[in-house]
Amino acid sequence: MTRRRIAIAAAALLHLFAFSLDAQVTQQTLRQPTPQTKQQLTKALQEYREKKDLHGEAVTLLQLGITEAGLGNIDGARSNLAESVSKMRAQNDTVGAWLALIVLSQLEVALGRLNEAIVHIEKAFKVIDEAKVSTAPLSLKTFMAFGSAFGLPPQMFQMADDGAALMKTVMLQNFLEPMTHDLYGSMLTQAGQLEKAEAELKAAAAGLAYSRGMYDFSTETHWGDLRFRQQRYDEARAHYQKALNSSSQTMLIQMGGDQQIKAGIYDRLARLETITGHPEEAKRWSEKARELKKRTESR
Repeated sequence: MTRRRIAIAAAALLHLFAFSLDAQVTQQTLRQPTPQTKQQLTKALQEYREKKDLHGEAVTLLQLGITEAGLGNIDGARSNLAESVSKMRAQNDTVGAWLALIVLSQLEVALGRLNEAIVHIEKAFKVIDEAKVSTAPLSLKTFMAFGSAFGLPPQMFQMADDGAALMKTVMLQNFLEPMTHDLYGSMLTQAGQLEKAEAELKAAAAGLAYSRGMYDFSTETHWGDLRFRQQRYDEARAHYQKALNSSSQTMLIQMGGDQQIKAGIYDRLARLETITGHPEEAKRWSEKARELKKRTESR
């Protein structure tokens, strides 16, 4: 079960990082990593190091870390991701460091190591806070490599030169910070810190008010999880339904990632209907989840 959770988490993250403009392997290869994927990235990493291309090295370490996670090499994944964080921070690349820390946190969540996951997410907040008080402009190298996967329009990139300060504010306050609140809220829910979780999810909702529903699949799912833990089952059901309805709007739909999202929501609905005494509904959602997982695995 743990191995499967890691594989699912890694698959979702690979969907995201396959959009890198610096990618040394194809999107499909990243989504279904093999030992050959690792070899390609290891070779690319060495080439970047020989050329002293620090950003290419840091980005490739991110990809290599996620690939290692997908292959089940957790120690290797942690090592590469931690090195990526260090190198991104050394280059004052807030977005890159934030991404690597988010990946580390989600890896630990998949392993059920919530305390370790929370440490990484709190470091991500620290990176954001440091960027807020810094007078340095926000480096957009990693953002421009990965930004399209967040569903952000290309026009935003064109603002970089003429409106660096505005871009920095938009990025930090309307995307990175609320997304971190959302993930933190989910972790706190799993840890049973429900009051703190609610505060984090409210902060996420407020910050993502201008995202045009792009991340509703995530926030609504996490609200559903919180209400489920609070035994407010009708509200939980409503949030899960909203998450399901919005899953097709996510940036992952272009990459097929919506299937993983939907399967997870189906599982949650099945569990909820079982708890609330609706066995036929629970069976229906379980069958939908099973069918979708089979379809995804057969690709």
